[in-house]
This record gives sequence, C-alpha cells and structure tokens, in this order.
Amino acid sequence: MIEKIERAAREAGSIILAAHGEDLHIENKEGRANFVTLYDKKVQDFLTTRLKEILPDAKFLGEENGMDAFLPGDDEGWLFVIDPIDGTTNFIHNLHPYVTSIGLMKDGVPYAGVVYAPVTDQMFCAVRGQGAYENGRRIHSSGAPLSDSVMLSGSAGFSMQAYQIAQELTREVQGRCHGVRSTGSAEYNLCMTASGRSGGYFEMRLGLWDFAAGGLILEEAGGRMTDYYGKPLSWRGPSSVLAVSEGIAREGAFPDAGAYLDRWKAKE
Repeated sequence: MIEKIERAAREAGSIILAAHGEDLHIENKEGRANFVTLYDKKVQDFLTTRLKEILPDAKFLGEENGMDAFLPGDDEGWLFVIDPIDGTTNFIHNLHPYVTSIGLMKDGVPYAGVVYAPVTDQMFCAVRGQGAYENGRRIHSSGAPLSDSVMLSGSAGFSMQAYQIAQELTREVQGRCHGVRSTGSAEYNLCMTASGRSGGYFEMRLGLWDFAAGGLILEEAGGRMTDYYGKPLSWRGPSSVLAVSEGIAREGAFPDAGAYLDRWKAKE
C-alpha cells in the first residue's frame, strides 16, 4: 500500500512541475500572504481520486476544496490527510522547497506518511513501527545537542501579532544554536529534521495536513514532536508544533516555547 501511495505522490509531483509557465489562478485565503492556486485544488482532486482506488473506504481531510474540517467519525477507520502543495507561496514564486504530503491515519492515530519534493525528487516515507526512509534509504534524526544544530522555524505570518512573537522566540533560539532557517514548508522541515539535517522545527500554529505525514516520519526516525507546552498532539486539528531530534529531546535544552504561545493568545 505504501508503494501505491508513493506512486500517487510522484504523479502529483509531475502535475505540479508541469504548472510553471501556466496561469496559476492565484487566490487569497484568510490571513496575510496565505494563497491558493488552481494547482493546489487540481492536485488535491487528483489525489482524492487516486487514493480512493487504494483504500475505497477511507475518509479524506485536505487543505482545499472545503475538506479542511476534522469531522465526527474521522477518528474511526482510515483517514487520508492531504496537503497537495505544502509551500504554496514558494510554488507561486518557483522557489524550492514545496512538497506534496499524504498522511494516513487509522482510528485517529498516524499509520503512514509520504512527503514528496518534486524539484529534488526526494521521497520521504514511513509506516508506523517500520522506520523512516528517504529514497529507499533508512534515515535517523540527529544526536547532536541544540548548540551544534541548525533549527528551522515557521513565521506564523497569518497575523502580525503571531509573527512578531514568533520572531522573538526565533531570536532566543538563534542565540543557542548554529542558526535558524525558514524554508516555507512545514512538512519539508519535519523531513529535514527526520533525516538529521536539522535539529528541529517549531511553529505556533499548523493545520493537521501540515504535520500528519512528516510528524510520523520524524517519530519513526527517532525524533520527538509535541505542542509548544510539551504535550502530545491530539491529531484532531490545528496545533502548535515543536519537533526536535533525538539529541535535542534527550538534552532538554529548548527554550520555553509555551510562554511565547501564551503571549500570542493574550494579544488575540
């Protein structure tokens, strides 16, 4: 089954790569610099059709086309969680990375995850209990401490208050590591942490489709993912996300991210 899902992700990548030079039909969504294109919708429709052929009884949760609400009963049986193009702003500007991600949950728990970066032909995948892989090669998160790591962050740019407070946390982390980078793709960031390139990734608010696939890949690679308060994720909807390598999780040196999240909530 995972091989069939990988093939679907690769086909979606071909659709995405063929888009440049075409009219992307860019639309604004709620918030600042939050876009959707014709190809986000087109790829999600394609994946929904293709994945139904793999698991006809599965339900679907996706960022586009009105499929973005976790509904009663979605924690029973199979649920595909799709982000057709994670990194849409990058895609619009023809910048790497942008990825297609497919998470598969069983009875409310992540079961499998596939993240495909079409520009670099990187296929990340995991099945619960079977490890994590990049292009068929087993991957592991880093054992390095925070002081010897590069970290990744998201800007939380849908509100200026969130953005400003997120930048304050980023500055604190910056002073404790080799640097903080922002790629513009949550799922790619999780895969970079899973593969040992980054020590971790943090963002104040993500949709379930932003971490359903990459979160499992990270955990199968030995990393750890919680919300900003250090609590396990519910896997039911949006959440803050703090993902770290096994080395940083063991060290326990990451700043108190929950305090920054509380400040944002107080300003909303």
